[in-house]
Formats: sequence, structure tokens, C-alpha cells
Amino acid sequence: VEPASAPKAVPMYAPEVLQKKEPRAAKEERGDRPAREDRRENRAPRAERAERPTPQPKPIVDLGEECHDEKSEQIRAFLKGLLATAAAGGVVSQASAKPQADLPAKWDREADVVILGYGGAGASAAITAKDAGADVVIFEKTAQGGGNTAVSSGGMMIPNNRERAITYLAKTYDFANSQKDQELLEAFVDEAMKSKDFLLSLAPDQKVYIYGHVGFQNIPESDAIDKWRFRTPKGQKTRGGDMLFNNYRYAVETVRKVPVVYNARGLQLITQNDEVLGVWVEIDGKKQAVKARRGVVLATGGYEFDDNMLSNHTMGQKFHRLGHPGNTGDGVRMAQAAGADLWHMNALSCPLGLVVPGLKTALQINMLAPSYIYVDQDGKRFANEKMDNHTCIYGVNVLDPIKHRYPRIPCFVVFDEAARVRGPIIGGATFGYALNRENYKWSKDNSAEIEKGVIVSAPTIEELAKKINVPAENLVETVNRWNSQINAGADKDFGRPLEKKGKVAFEGREAPVIPRPIGDGPYYAAELYPTILNTQGGPRRNKLGQVLDPFGKPIARLYSAGELGSMWGHIYQGATNNSEACVFGRIAGRTVANETPW
Repeated sequence: VEPASAPKAVPMYAPEVLQKKEPRAAKEERGDRPAREDRRENRAPRAERAERPTPQPKPIVDLGEECHDEKSEQIRAFLKGLLATAAAGGVVSQASAKPQADLPAKWDREADVVILGYGGAGASAAITAKDAGADVVIFEKTAQGGGNTAVSSGGMMIPNNRERAITYLAKTYDFANSQKDQELLEAFVDEAMKSKDFLLSLAPDQKVYIYGHVGFQNIPESDAIDKWRFRTPKGQKTRGGDMLFNNYRYAVETVRKVPVVYNARGLQLITQNDEVLGVWVEIDGKKQAVKARRGVVLATGGYEFDDNMLSNHTMGQKFHRLGHPGNTGDGVRMAQAAGADLWHMNALSCPLGLVVPGLKTALQINMLAPSYIYVDQDGKRFANEKMDNHTCIYGVNVLDPIKHRYPRIPCFVVFDEAARVRGPIIGGATFGYALNRENYKWSKDNSAEIEKGVIVSAPTIEELAKKINVPAENLVETVNRWNSQINAGADKDFGRPLEKKGKVAFEGREAPVIPRPIGDGPYYAAELYPTILNTQGGPRRNKLGQVLDPFGKPIARLYSAGELGSMWGHIYQGATNNSEACVFGRIAGRTVANETPW
């Protein structure tokens, strides 16, 4: 209901605006209008009529100053706006009009190439842009660089055969139904084959070695790719991710003297006429305008620490994280505001993991002992426990439409005393923020985690079921069925293999003997949650690293690299984000450096 004081809107064709037309016959009968025959007789000759000036149409409502009543003023204002819009080129919907921002009154800083994010992608872009002669500056939102690169295992996928690697990788898209860009894929393989030499060029006296192979070895041509990383020098304890980023840092800061500004968060791209000309950056709480004479490279990582984006784009609940807390979706939002197309937004690298009280991030489970199983909230097995680490989310994000729940989030690992004393249930873990930045050390026999309540114990399976709140009869039956099948020589329910076959995907993280019956107690269980290493979605890019709009057209002077808009989609399999960050960082850096300065 409108307030009493609000002026009443007058319809365009209200009777008080346009009077209803009176019939001609009534006018003629009243004498106000001559009959048609009389009008014809008094009409001037055709030639004389042609010389008369063409009469101008009268406006529906006089827009002059004589219109003073309230309704006329409203109509006059409406018509003036309508005419002005038409004069400007036609009627345009306010919702569809794309505003063009004014440029800042002054620029606080400028460079040829402005890079947002200082992980592997940002570092690689800085190196190649600087080597191409560009003036480069990096802005990093946190107090130190590295991002997910520094807390990763430091591995990198490098093909050993171009054609076979393209065939293998193309098939991984097909089985997962992930959107594929064949040109992008081929550009990746071509550049990735140069990555070993690039890594060795970063710093002196470095060595790299093959530490593993692809994760999806059931796909033909899987042996066309190897995983490489830096070898830690003798006497040092630097983990893989830090080894990789330390060499990046040396190449960027020591060799090329590229300035890096910390505590500097990208806020919004500055655009005009659909061209990116700079970026608003918040540096230590102060908003500054940074001019990018050649272009901007977004290397800001994913959105795994943004709960709203996760709930909008992914299936599941109670997500925890393994990676860097700086990945909050800044680059996705900035690219969206500039008109970017998005892809792979529902794709994750997401193992199962454990939550330790007091830590910002979680730790990935990795059972090296063979006597364990996973069960859901009903106390039943639901999968082959040797799922590929990075794809575990797809084994648990099943929504029950009858009981309206996620019955596998959380799920539980159940194991015996032999497995407990075998070693940490995160066996061989080398990556993650909790290990590499929070410096958490898991106890060798899991006793500290039992004390903290991360792992619960009980003398019998029935009592263990009560502690984790699953039906005791189901858990007892599940354990008995598992033991019976493994003693008979096969996991008939889910096909967990009896021994490790094929090449090792990751050294030190794969048990040679995979299943054994669950033996003597005490018995143990721990809650398992989806623990995201990184998201894959974001702005789509082309083979040159240019960010594309929804129609496949490059957005002028805007580039991206790394897991922000990753090419991998659902088929991430380890060492591929580091590789992609390195590859498209180099490609984007070279391309943007060749832009004409504005």
C-alpha cells in the first residue's frame, strides 16, 4: 500500500491525459464538423495543397512551462526521460546496461604488468614477463608468499611423450564429463614438456627427480606422464612445497628484483570500454589505485575458504580444508565483475581427512596399515577405501533423499590395535597447511590423537559403535563380512585389491599390502570429513592465458593462471595444479608482456 503522501502515478493513456475520441457522426450532427461532402467541395486544388508547409504533430502533452499541475509534471518528466533515451540510441533496459567505471583521478602506483597472488602461478608469470622486458609488480594478500604451492608436496606433472600424453589426458575429461578445451589441453602439454628445464633454471645447484606417476592408471597411455619435484639437499629438512617455492622466490626476488607488496589484497579490477586498465588494491587497510599499462594477471588461487561459494557450487557439507587460508575467492569475484565466463566451479581436489582441535586446517588420512575399513553413519561400508586421494569427495557427497541427510559426511575409519601401532594414520603425509605452517606433528603410535579425542577406542566393536553413534548390529555385521571375504581372498562388495599393482603414484604413501582382516582389539574409530586441498573453478582462459567472456571473447588485458579457473575440472589427480600454475603462469606472463601499453 502506498503512503498517503506518495504522488499517484498517472497511466500513460489515462482518460485525463488522452480524451476518448468522439464519433465523427456526432460532431457533424452538432455542427462542429462539416459534412464530408461539404469538406470535399471546399478543398483547395491538389497543386495548391502541395505548396503548403507540412503541419507538425502536436505533442500528446505540452512539455512547456505552462504545465504546472502535478499529473502533468509527472507525465512531462516521464516523456523527457523517454525522449532522451531514444535520442541516445534507443530504449535500453537498466538491468542490461553495462556501466563503465570512471578512471581514478590519480594512480597511486603503476607497472606494465600487475600480478595478484604470489604462489607458483604468480611467480611463474612474473619470471616470464620480466624476462620479456616488462616492468612487473606482485601484490600478495597475506604476510608471506607461497599460497598452496608452498604447502603442497612440490610435485609437478611433466609429460614424456606429447601425443600419448594428450590422448591420456583427453580421456580423463571424458570419463568425468568435465568441460574440455582441446586447444588449451594441447598448449598445456606443449609447455609442460619444457617444465623440467624451467625448474632447473630457477636457482643454481638444484636437482629434480621422478617421485611418482599418474593417479588414474586404468586409462590407456597413463605411462606417458611422470611426476617430478626438487630433491632436498642432504642435511636439510625442507619439504617439497617449500623447496619448490623457495626456488621460485629466488628467481623472482633475488635474480630479477621483482617487487612484491605483502598484505595487499586485490579488491576490484578497473575497467573502461570493456578493457582492464588496472586494479584497486587494499594495502595495509588503505585502498589504492594501481595502473596496469599492459595488463593484469590473476593468480589468486581458489575459493575453498569461502563457505558461501562452496554451498552454492558444490555438493556436500561440513567441508574442512588442507590448503592455504588465503584462498577466499577474490579472483573469482573480480573476474566475474569484469564479465568473465566461469567453468569447473563444482570441481574439487578433496581427500578425506581428520580434524584436530585448535588447528585452522585439517589433515589428510592415509592408512599404511592394511586392517581397516570405512563405514557410513549406518555402520556399513560404502566404497573401496583405496579411492584416489584427490577424488574422495565423490565417494561421500551423496545426499539421501529419503532421510534428508548426507549419510557419509562424516563417515568413519575403523581399525584394530595392529593398525594403531603400525604408525600414524596420516602415514607419509607431506603436504597441507597444518603440517607446513601450523607445524603439527602427529604422534607415531596415534596415542596423542586418542588423548585429544580425534580417535576413539573401545574394547569391543559393539562398544565402539555406541561411541561413534552407529547401529551396533550393523557395524558388527560389517566387520564380520569384511573379515570373511578377505580371509576367502577377495573383497566381493567393492573390489579393494589384495596387493598394490602398477606404478607408484606417490612415493612413501602407498602400502604394498592393501587389505587384511580386522583382528584383535582394542578397536578404534575416527570421524572423516571432506578436506579440500583446492577448488578448480573460476574464470575460463584460452591457450594464451587470456580470460574469456561467456561468448568466448578475450577480455582485453586480463589474464589468469593456476587453480583459479583450473583446466582440470573433476579429474584432478595430484601434481597437476603445480604443473598448470607453472605452465600457464609462464604463458600468461609472456603474452601480457607483449601487449601494447596504454
